[in-house]
Amino acid sequence: MAGVIFQVDPDEAREEARDILGQRRFEPTRVPRPFEGPLEWLGDRLEPVGDLIGRLADSWLGQLVLAAITVAAVVMVTLLIVRRHRRGVAHGRPSRHHDVERSLDPARLEAAADAAERDGELDRAVRLRFRAGLLRLDAAGAIRFRPSTTTGQVARRLRLRRFDDLALTFDGVAYGGKAASADDVAAARAGWPRVLEELRR
Repeated sequence: MAGVIFQVDPDEAREEARDILGQRRFEPTRVPRPFEGPLEWLGDRLEPVGDLIGRLADSWLGQLVLAAITVAAVVMVTLLIVRRHRRGVAHGRPSRHHDVERSLDPARLEAAADAAERDGELDRAVRLRFRAGLLRLDAAGAIRFRPSTTTGQVARRLRLRRFDDLALTFDGVAYGGKAASADDVAAARAGWPRVLEELRR
């Protein structure tokens, strides 16, 4: 049996191939490139800098200048890191004064208040002695001390005029911007034992 021979026109074959390859499935996928424009713009602006660095790198003097710039940049970054670290330590780690202020030992707080008074830190002396007084009230069972306890809450609980006077001075110094006087410090030193004495009665 003789085979059947098909004659293929080369032009028609090429045309058919073009039609097939022109279909959408054979087109390359276009990936969105949103930064293409800005990156090209930035590249154009930095091209002179790159050219300058290339020219500098060709001479020993230019290499020396580049080395000096690099060293200066490293030193600057190091100084910024050290400064930030020191600032973090200053704000993050409590100082000896903060340790005392956060202490739950009223005797230690009163000793710190005495030291602050001797050093002329009258505001701090008033604040320390007030905290010590609240802790002594807590130990006596008159209040339940919490760091969030307010003077108003304690005043409503105690209903003592002497405490109200101490609280008024403390609020003015701690929150009202008032500068403590020597009389305020003396009143706090004498007033707290009397408040506790009245409670015991």
